[in-house]
Amino acid sequence: MAVLVLGFLVLIFGLGMMRNSELDRVLKENDEAEWTTVMRPSSSGYVNSFGTIPLFTWVLGRGYEKSASEQVRTIGSVALKKAQLAKNCMLIGVALIAIGFALALFL
Repeated sequence: MAVLVLGFLVLIFGLGMMRNSELDRVLKENDEAEWTTVMRPSSSGYVNSFGTIPLFTWVLGRGYEKSASEQVRTIGSVALKKAQLAKNCMLIGVALIAIGFALALFL
């Protein structure tokens, strides 16, 4: 049961780290065209996550490197480390949840 709770905590921590309001602000101020492209609502009809998920995937895809603004590229490289940590936390959290469920079922 402790593994399951730990998994949920790590997953929630990773989800909380996805948000990057500083990069969002700097991107909007310095590269409006790129910001509009990144934050455009998806046509799939899913809930718009207030730009958190599109910005997160844009950073993981190193989209910030194509920006014309040096400030966006600098903050983007810092945001990449945070995004990779968030992604790893979420993956570890999901793995711990799966292990916790397996242990709860078989023990």
